[in-house]
Amino acid sequence: MEIKKINGPLLKEIFKGAVNYLISRKEEVNALNVFPVPDGDTGTNMSLTSKSALKQIDGLEGDFSVGDVSAAAARGALMGARGNSGVILSQLLRGFSEGLEGINEAGISDIAHAFKKASETTYKAVMKPIEGTILTVGRETADFAIRHHKKAEDPIKFLEDVIVEANKSLDNTPNLLEVLKEAGVVDAGGKGLVVLLEGALKVLKGEDIADQSEDETLKKKAQKEIQFTEADKSLKYGYCTEFIINTDYEDIDSFREKIAPLGDCLLVVGGSGTHIIKVHVHTNDPGIVLQHACELGLLQDIKIDNMRYQHREVLFDDSEVAEAKKKEEESIEEKDYSFITVSMGSGMTETFKSLGVDYVVAGGQTMNPSTEDLLKGVDKVGGKVIYLIPNNSNIILSAEQARDISDREIIVIPSKSVPQGIAAILAFNGDADKEENKENMMKAIENVIDASVTYAVRDTTIGGKEIHKDDIIGIASKEIISSGKTVFDVVIDTVDKLMDDEISLLTIFYGEDVKEEDAEKVREAIEEKYPDVDIDVIKGDQPIYYYILSLE
Repeated sequence: MEIKKINGPLLKEIFKGAVNYLISRKEEVNALNVFPVPDGDTGTNMSLTSKSALKQIDGLEGDFSVGDVSAAAARGALMGARGNSGVILSQLLRGFSEGLEGINEAGISDIAHAFKKASETTYKAVMKPIEGTILTVGRETADFAIRHHKKAEDPIKFLEDVIVEANKSLDNTPNLLEVLKEAGVVDAGGKGLVVLLEGALKVLKGEDIADQSEDETLKKKAQKEIQFTEADKSLKYGYCTEFIINTDYEDIDSFREKIAPLGDCLLVVGGSGTHIIKVHVHTNDPGIVLQHACELGLLQDIKIDNMRYQHREVLFDDSEVAEAKKKEEESIEEKDYSFITVSMGSGMTETFKSLGVDYVVAGGQTMNPSTEDLLKGVDKVGGKVIYLIPNNSNIILSAEQARDISDREIIVIPSKSVPQGIAAILAFNGDADKEENKENMMKAIENVIDASVTYAVRDTTIGGKEIHKDDIIGIASKEIISSGKTVFDVVIDTVDKLMDDEISLLTIFYGEDVKEEDAEKVREAIEEKYPDVDIDVIKGDQPIYYYILSLE
């Protein structure tokens, strides 16, 4: 059947196919990470973000337009954005939605202008746009679409031509970014965008794309099933009730107060321009809870489980529910300021809590928290001013997006590592005003010398160094400064290359794959070489990285 225009149901199918196609090729995108470290997660982050968009689209029922579909995609991606690539993808979808706003059926011209609006939105969202990335691929693809849409008559042929141009732009990214050329890869985010376009084309051509909803990597950890052998009648509230409200209602605090008497383990997140509110509650009267929710808008993803026989947590994971239970026992303390930080590993989390951090979001490399995860943290602290400390360069954009969505006053301290985050918190002065504290914390993270030790997942050449798969590598300031065959040799060499006469303190966080006795051997070797340096060894329990080092 000849296609002249794209209506709402067809665009829904196009999105679904594009997302599933990206998920099926996510490891190919992950493999394009410049650094050969085991946290190349661009494909995973873009897949999770687009899957959140698809979830919103799947909730559309009845008659809906292309404007409705693109708006749903933008809402879902905004809340589900993970990592820098996910945030940029969410902004692409936001701009695409703005380009199709109010349009019932989209012609080639409409799609071309939506591409252009998508590109413009991403450039506005990034403080310092870097060419040779997904931004470039999106811009050059959109520019081609604008130049050629007037002559195009067939949407399929038009998209084929657009994809050819997108691939040309992608292939040129190494010429714009030296680090890509040296590593012998194209930009991972740009590749993810091209894969999405290719998936869309396959749908238009009538090709089947396998459903990827059961992809193990992307299954939320919350999707666990705990069977009880007999009814647990000791539970005060028996029905685990979860749902999402599609609504323009913004006062989630009032709604939370309204349903709080009906149960416990209550989580209510969303609002702040997202047009959705997500709810989790344990109650004996799910019907009454849903009745209150229906007063605010349309419901989707309704799940009610009898916990006395079978307990499923789907929208929220175990840690979040445990936190909700704890919240029932203690009110949120209203205070002048609060700290929220991101941390991976129980030891690091305890370190942050000992420094006075109010809420720690679980995450880091390979597990970038979403914008929504960060907003949940915001909802659980009582500070008039909230300092949000991401501790990872791939989480900063998500933190900034959470700040922009929230109606709370949030100051993002753009820390790129745990040592930077610790330094920022130590620089805080309770007697200073918020601007002075922000300035001091920003200065503190700039003065931190930190490094990490991990392993290479592939052969590459970077910074003039040949790296082989499974080599142990030491990384500092986005450069591989050491490589070798043993963890011990590389961590010592990394310290040697960073040490100078002004260093008086070395903090060593050792990971979940390092034995305490091995960490002590590292301490002893460094103490022997640098007797005037104080050394703290902390069990960080972080994944991926054998050691994370902080030198002061």
